[in-house]
Amino acid sequence: MKNCKIFKKKEIEEVKKEVDIDKYKFLYEYEKNLFEEEVLRYRRLEDKAMKYLTSITFIMGSYLFLIRAVIEKFIPPTDCIECAILITTAITCGLYIFSLNYILKTIKPRRTVKMDSGEETINYFKNNTIAPIYLGLSKKYSKGIESIEKSYEKKLNYINQAHSSIIWASISLIISVIFILIQKWNV
Repeated sequence: MKNCKIFKKKEIEEVKKEVDIDKYKFLYEYEKNLFEEEVLRYRRLEDKAMKYLTSITFIMGSYLFLIRAVIEKFIPPTDCIECAILITTAITCGLYIFSLNYILKTIKPRRTVKMDSGEETINYFKNNTIAPIYLGLSKKYSKGIESIEKSYEKKLNYINQAHSSIIWASISLIISVIFILIQKWNV
């Protein structure tokens, strides 16, 4: 087991010196539970991104469908209200596109942590006592948690940026609708 990727010989020797199986078992279970919680948190964030994507697609499609006839009527613009309608519509579309960009970055497939398996791991289990096995697996889970947390933070940042863009796009949408209503009342 000199070349085992998960467990280093130094770690095995440390564990053999002082064996408290219950302590290592507790550590292993603790790290395993934390790992599973991080995976669930990561998946919930991706689910949230998918819900945002669905909502934005629906809102943007509906908005463009409803506004298309109005926009065609105002090109080229003849007064300030028509200019404002075109500008706020362009801003709304641009902000929705920005939010779509951030959401797509969030749901972009990424390489996730995978626990080692295979012949090397099986041989390690055969050739060692339980204490070094618990310690080695605990360290692997700990590294996995760190990796997931980094990916989670990156995705969370994208989701927050998407949310901010959605808020501003919604404000711009309301303003463009107000301008359209003002234009309709003036006619």
